[in-house]
Amino acid sequence: MKKIILLLFLIGSYVTFAQDISVKSTTSEVFKDDKKNTSLLFSESDGNGGFITVREYRSGLLQMPKGYYIDHYDAKLNQINEAEIEIDKSQIKGLMINNGTVFLLESALDTKADVFNFNILESSLSKLNFEKRTLFSLDEEEIKKFFGVGIGPFFMTNGFNQMDSNPFGEVTFSAKKNFFCVNFDIKDKEAQTQRLYVFDKDFKPVFEREFKRNIQDRLFQYENIDVDDETGEIYLLGKVFENNSTRTKKKGKANYNYELHKITASTEKSVSFSPDENFIGSLFTVRGKNKISCAGFYSEKNDFRYKGVCRFNLDPETLAITKQSYMPFSEEFIKDKYGKVKDKELKNLSFRSAFINEKEDIVLNAEEFYTVTHTRSSMNGGMSTTTTYHFNDIVSVKMSRDGELLWARNINKNQSTAGAVIEYLSFSSSVIGDDTYLFINCSDKIRKISNDRIEFKQGNMKKANLYAIKIDNNGNYTFKNVVDADDSDVSYFVKQGIHTAMDGSELVFIGRKKSKKQFLKLNIM
Repeated sequence: MKKIILLLFLIGSYVTFAQDISVKSTTSEVFKDDKKNTSLLFSESDGNGGFITVREYRSGLLQMPKGYYIDHYDAKLNQINEAEIEIDKSQIKGLMINNGTVFLLESALDTKADVFNFNILESSLSKLNFEKRTLFSLDEEEIKKFFGVGIGPFFMTNGFNQMDSNPFGEVTFSAKKNFFCVNFDIKDKEAQTQRLYVFDKDFKPVFEREFKRNIQDRLFQYENIDVDDETGEIYLLGKVFENNSTRTKKKGKANYNYELHKITASTEKSVSFSPDENFIGSLFTVRGKNKISCAGFYSEKNDFRYKGVCRFNLDPETLAITKQSYMPFSEEFIKDKYGKVKDKELKNLSFRSAFINEKEDIVLNAEEFYTVTHTRSSMNGGMSTTTTYHFNDIVSVKMSRDGELLWARNINKNQSTAGAVIEYLSFSSSVIGDDTYLFINCSDKIRKISNDRIEFKQGNMKKANLYAIKIDNNGNYTFKNVVDADDSDVSYFVKQGIHTAMDGSELVFIGRKKSKKQFLKLNIM
């Protein structure tokens, strides 16, 4: 094993390279697939310490999705079974495991029958031999109504353009997967329109609704859907632009409001709330036991700058706003980032994850992400374009149930690529009790920068160490190398880490080095 330099930086007494992070790692045997390019999409516990994974594989000149690998591993990461599903005008949209049975949620076009089917692929855990049944269908008349064209070659090339996003439908599960919603965001110039189907975990229909907002489609920006785990009720959040313009700023103020819609089988109610004198680029719904909250990052300047975090608490029955707060980043956070306190807002911040604990405290994790494109003239007179992807500092904040900023931390990180190693960059995260965990790839040469700060350096991503960063309830953070590159046959795709346990204590990653692949399971103890 390479010698790890044990760093002990007393940076304001809150950053250490520590051994108090308890993370157990388990790896599978190294294997090779017939298809090289795979992505880990879904993973879930099998109830016996093992897990099922769904990986999409791509091939061809344009690297189009061609099928899926389904793998079953036991607690020690010995492979129990595997299956392969080839696709044709279809996609797997979700994974469920219930009472020893595996369910794959599939949306598919049937051009012969002129229908759009949403199917359930069902198999026992022991066999992985899937049988298909249709949960619901859209016939040709409905497809024309929703998408504006019929099924056929024209639909395949133009029909999907009638949908705002996710042409095969977006699947959202409730917290414990007691319910799920299939949402089609349909393009309608005259009104914001979404088709919603809600089912319980036994695939019995709860309700079907067409949500319409009497506003031009371009003036309603759909944010996300949250599904109640006890009732299957839907909370749909959207950003509504004013003055018949999608400009985010007008006369120095935000040109929009946010709307939260509660949708049930028979009723619909909504609430509208504005950013006041601030700007909120985007919000996210987070469901607690006693309230539903909308949380995000805000600015005093525009939608693309970030001064701090905001939280709106709402009564889940009436949608009345019970508390709202805007919390600027702490001095400690600014020192983390800049080495000194200064009046400066962040930019290029991309939301990555949100968690809520038993106390209904919310943790938001984001990352400074941006791209830079360079166009150059070649020797033969042509032009070549290169895009570099930058994954820099991690921003992690924790808010109390009453909207108080408990802590905010900036983790200095510098990663970029113009090649095919993008999956190794960025990070995954989890929250266990009062502790927040971040998992990143980086070099073991962690750099000391100005004013006693540290920065995680990129190094060779195809030979990278996997680090765990733990932020405790007081905002103090420690870090530890949990997978050393010298002891590993592959580097892991930290951007694709997936939770397999409801409490967030277990994550699964896939790794690759050339043709070698390997699964990694991390258990937070």
